[in-house]
Amino acid sequence: MDTQALDQWAHAELEKARSDSRRERLNRLIADLHKHPHSNALPVGSTQRTIAERNERKVMQQAMGMGYVPPEKEIQEMGLHLGLELGLGL
Repeated sequence: MDTQALDQWAHAELEKARSDSRRERLNRLIADLHKHPHSNALPVGSTQRTIAERNERKVMQQAMGMGYVPPEKEIQEMGLHLGLELGLGL
């Protein structure tokens, strides 16, 4: 998971946010994102990595609920549209 892109998005949204409730939710999201080290920095199969991965998934779901679109999702959708335009079926 690209936590750096998520962090950049959250900070950019924080600057644009007009309502206090959205700013509060974004600040909470950023704090939750930095609560644990990145899962890739932890040993494979360790309890710490499992906890960090679970936290990353939870934060990603919250961010997507706030309008974040992960870069890999955008690329996937672009490929789908391109394939349909070229007449390729799924």
